Amino acid sequence: MAGMKEGPGEDPFADDPSDEQDESAPDPAPETTAESHTESESDTTDTMSTNEIPYVIRRQTVKEDRDNEHVAFLRDEYAELEDQVRADVADELDMRSKDVSVTDLREAFVELAAENPDAVASILESWGYEHLK
Repeated sequence: MAGMKEGPGEDPFADDPSDEQDESAPDPAPETTAESHTESESDTTDTMSTNEIPYVIRRQTVKEDRDNEHVAFLRDEYAELEDQVRADVADELDMRSKDVSVTDLREAFVELAAENPDAVASILESWGYEHLK
């Protein structure tokens, strides 16, 4: 393999000696005083930890911390019922329906079902689950 042809121009890949001088010069660091250090420590102790801040406040997007994507296939009557539940929950929260995230609502359904598996089982039985035994 042939090298670069020597010629009147400079080697564009050669190290620039002026760059090396710039890199070796130390960057001026901001001075830290004992007072500013103490202030930052007290600020840290006076603030809430992340876990103490409610999830809906600390998240940046509705999908934050939700890596699992699930698609809900609902019969028409249950899609309409979900809309009604969303409106009813929004009323309970004194909010507009559109401000209640469907993702949050569905996650709340799962938590509610986890707290009441007997109620969920009862609904499934009414749908005919006893015939699947």
